[in-house]
Amino acid sequence: MIKLRNMRLILGVLTCVVFLSFQDVPTERRVMRKHDNGKEHVVMYFENATGALVKEEVYFPNGKLQWQGGYKKNVEHGTWKYYHENGKIKTEESYNMGREDGASIQYDQNGKKVKEEIWKNGKLVRTLNF
Repeated sequence: MIKLRNMRLILGVLTCVVFLSFQDVPTERRVMRKHDNGKEHVVMYFENATGALVKEEVYFPNGKLQWQGGYKKNVEHGTWKYYHENGKIKTEESYNMGREDGASIQYDQNGKKVKEEIWKNGKLVRTLNF
């Protein structure tokens, strides 16, 4: 009985630690540029504590998201997503400290996968066309 109670306590503490470690860093959202129609064009997010650039969003003139991606130490890092003007995903890429690393997948305007590239440390390893 005590072992089960201890196991639950440990599991609860670990769950809290994992949950808190994935919390977003407090950021400041800044509109850097607007379209002629007044809608947001470029929006950047900066970490409150350090002022470091952490995210970028770019919008079409109609207000729909054109692309978004993250930064680490002022270079592309993590998943970047690009969209067609109809809102469907166009390309999804992965970066590791400014270099493409992992799968880069391209889709047509209907959402059908048309191309997949595999990158390793900024070098193209393989291309698949569908």
